[in-house]
Amino acid sequence: MKSLLNKIYPYVFLLGMVGAFSACESLLDAENPNQLTEDSLSDPRAFNAMVNGAERTVMQAYANIGLPYSVVTDEVVWIGSRDAWAQLDFGSVEDINNEFTDAAWFFVTEARYWCDEVIKRGEAFEQVTINQNDLARAYLSGATIYVMIADMYDDFVVASDKLEAGAPVGPGNMSSLYDKAIGYLEKANAIKSGDFAILSMMARAHQAKGIWGKVNPVNTSSPLVASSAAVSFANQALAAAGGEDAYYKLTVEPTARPGGLAFASEINSRLEQRLSNVYIINDGPRVASPGDGDPYNTIALYDPIDNIPDPALNKIVVDFATSFLDYDFIMSSTREMYLILAEDALANNKTDEFTNAINKLRALDGLTPYSGQIPAIDLLKHSRRVNLYLQGRRLSDHYRFNDPSVYWLPGRATVTNPGTFFAITISEIQANPNIN
Repeated sequence: MKSLLNKIYPYVFLLGMVGAFSACESLLDAENPNQLTEDSLSDPRAFNAMVNGAERTVMQAYANIGLPYSVVTDEVVWIGSRDAWAQLDFGSVEDINNEFTDAAWFFVTEARYWCDEVIKRGEAFEQVTINQNDLARAYLSGATIYVMIADMYDDFVVASDKLEAGAPVGPGNMSSLYDKAIGYLEKANAIKSGDFAILSMMARAHQAKGIWGKVNPVNTSSPLVASSAAVSFANQALAAAGGEDAYYKLTVEPTARPGGLAFASEINSRLEQRLSNVYIINDGPRVASPGDGDPYNTIALYDPIDNIPDPALNKIVVDFATSFLDYDFIMSSTREMYLILAEDALANNKTDEFTNAINKLRALDGLTPYSGQIPAIDLLKHSRRVNLYLQGRRLSDHYRFNDPSVYWLPGRATVTNPGTFFAITISEIQANPNIN
């Protein structure tokens, strides 16, 4: 039951939470002032600490599963010594025994479990004194992890409680996780209306569900998503952003960096991977310490209209490199809202609406407006690549746009069975009697 024991990591995690609820009455009290017992978790005064913990588990989940996901795509390339990274790089996404996807499984399941648990407790606290904005934050964290799972996995286990083994959702039912996320976001929006993060994630969840339908099974003949719900919430999010280049990010604090095989540390410190030559030309030495500046020399992808190194991609790359170990992971953005509007318009053959949306996106980087210089679908695909870089979107786009990674080898699952994502891994399989 080792894997299932890891589903209650949150109780261990909360032991070290800064500012947690404490029953300690004096400096001479021998008890750990940051320790939260099971009984403490029933006290509404601990709720803020629980929500902080939920946010951190979601950040750790993306830091650990986002890297294998990006290595499977053409965004990040393996350059180190660990063969399991090479396996992912070459397109073997489905392997239940891959050590890195298996290691990430614990962080993802921890985040899923703890977000649901915090929400359950917060809803029980509603009749007593808790900060309702904390409850909205809990709903947002829960929605974020459910969208992340649905985007990246072919199947998943939602454990019932603690040591009780859950049943697999089933590959055909994975889109229901988007519905779970949307339900959480509706509750968050009822508490905190007009919030950019909530509204943008609502738009993203609706569009992601549409994209899921385009890759289950893969539909390259009609890859574009039309979603009136996604459009509605994208427009609301843009109104909330007030014209700003806004982002909802999972924040990494220098004093609380993610554990495990975390995204930024693996690339910027260990140098096990690098941002790939499809996006970046590496013609100089890498840096491996903070403060040395941007280790990447040239942006490889050019804007297809202005024929300059793409500034949207450059912005993300410089931020990733110079943040070193403290890169904040982008979950949704103003930029993605414009992309949602543009894709829906193109799917509905509304050329003027596509042009309006894509030009508002291009204006964020001072680029020349689009007026038919290239096919609209080509501009949409390019704009998604550069504005959503390292954000866990690329594999679905590889599949639905029939644009395979240059690193995939013949015979690998991404080539022989397009539409394949991560599987339930070996640790869960060995521990859970509900999995065949």
